[in-house]
Amino acid sequence: MPIEGQLKSINLTSVLQLISQEHLTGVFKVKTKNEIVDIGFLEGEVTGAFFERGEKAESLETYLVGSGVIKKNLFEMVEEIHRETKRPIMNILLEDKYISLEEVERIVKFKIQEVLDEIFSWKEGEFKFEEGNVMYPKSMIKIRLSTQSLILEAARRFDEWPRIINVITSGNLVYKKVQRPELKLEPREDEARVLSLIDNHRSVDDLVAICGLGKFHTYSCIYHLLSTGQIELAYAKPVPVTARPKKKISFKFLIKPLTIATVVALLIVEFFFGNYLARQHILSFNIIKEELNKSDYTSCQKIFFYQHNRIPSVQEVKDIFE
Repeated sequence: MPIEGQLKSINLTSVLQLISQEHLTGVFKVKTKNEIVDIGFLEGEVTGAFFERGEKAESLETYLVGSGVIKKNLFEMVEEIHRETKRPIMNILLEDKYISLEEVERIVKFKIQEVLDEIFSWKEGEFKFEEGNVMYPKSMIKIRLSTQSLILEAARRFDEWPRIINVITSGNLVYKKVQRPELKLEPREDEARVLSLIDNHRSVDDLVAICGLGKFHTYSCIYHLLSTGQIELAYAKPVPVTARPKKKISFKFLIKPLTIATVVALLIVEFFFGNYLARQHILSFNIIKEELNKSDYTSCQKIFFYQHNRIPSVQEVKDIFE
């Protein structure tokens, strides 16, 4: 059963619910502009998700290091083991007990939710379900999440998101802790983690990258910390200005009209020059003719002189000889 179409014409929730209700196995692909999302399904349940933005695609291993779950020097050691043994990096991390399976599964789950949150915000794009394909068939991480639960959570977050970004208007904002002894609040675990990372230098985007909670949940924690007065805005990091490449001016569009103009100009020059030559030729011919006529009359006058012993006028010669 082919499942494909455009996001603007078909409700995404209906498509995902169909896959779930029919207990389908395959990979659901969604593409918009330069962003691509792959969501794996096994018998209607979600097993994984992969987000590729342009040429950048963050692997789980890279995220574990970036979020601080695995230290950089430890990961470099694991990479060395991988090069020597050819064992998959994730297998080394799990089998050699550098990280627990529960921790990885927790991260994978909220990363899957993040991907669902992202595509629910897309207004345009095309989708296709490739039935029978299996995402990460050899992975040690075996996750099966309820598609319906993911949809409901994505819908809840989608409704809540406008209120959050109305306060946290940019990822470049930097917050600072508020020292208020009278404020005795015990932040929740995730909020405490975000609060511990706020240092008057890290921006919202930096916090998202390192706290390991995902974009929505990080923003939500910052929003709650702001609402309860535990943090306040410090400043906004300047947005780096990317120099626009200079546009190359092309004159290719002028080639055809210039060619036509050149040909027309040559034809005009040829026309006038030809007329000029023709006039010069006629004038020269007339002069030669007159000279010849003059020469002929002179000869005739000489003949007349020998016969009549006088030089006749040109008119007399014309009357006699013409």
